[in-house]
Amino acid sequence: MKIKEQTMKDLEQLEPAELHVVYELIQYLKGRSVRRPSGKAKESYRKVREALRACEGSMSGDIIQARQDRV
Repeated sequence: MKIKEQTMKDLEQLEPAELHVVYELIQYLKGRSVRRPSGKAKESYRKVREALRACEGSMSGDIIQARQDRV
């Protein structure tokens, strides 16, 4: 199997957060600057993470399940 085909196959199995890391790496390798969150965005992210810390399970899994329930 060619490297591009194998890479595409592997990408299909990644979680969204992992895909984001791969995307940033690709942009870096292509010489494009990746927009980094501002200080305010980072603080907001930290607040959300703190608020969700006590939640169990997978938020993305819950969202997917809710969408499937509507179909």
